[in-house]
Amino acid sequence: MFSMFLQFYLERQIDDARQLRSEKEQLTAELMVSVALKTDLKSQGQIHFDSGDLSYNLLTDSSASSKITDHSSDEKTYQFSIHLKDGANFQIKN
Repeated sequence: MFSMFLQFYLERQIDDARQLRSEKEQLTAELMVSVALKTDLKSQGQIHFDSGDLSYNLLTDSSASSKITDHSSDEKTYQFSIHLKDGANFQIKN
C-alpha cells in the first residue's frame, strides 16, 4: 500500500515539475519578444539573449493594408522564432 502511495506521489511531483518547466519556457519566450519589441526592429534579424536566440521577420499582408481599420498605419506585425538553450522552440506572432 505504501509503495502505491509513494509511486502516485512521485508521479505527481514529476508532472508538476514538467508543467512548471513548460510555463517557464513559455514566459521566457514571451519576455524575449517583449524586450525585442521595445527596440528598433528592422524587417528581419536576430537577437541573442543569455537564455537563447530570437529571430524575427516583418510580416507583410497586402489584404490587411487594403482594408480600412482602426489601427494606425505605423503598426507592424512580426513573426518571432525563439530557440531556447534548453532545446525548446516557440513561434510567436504579434
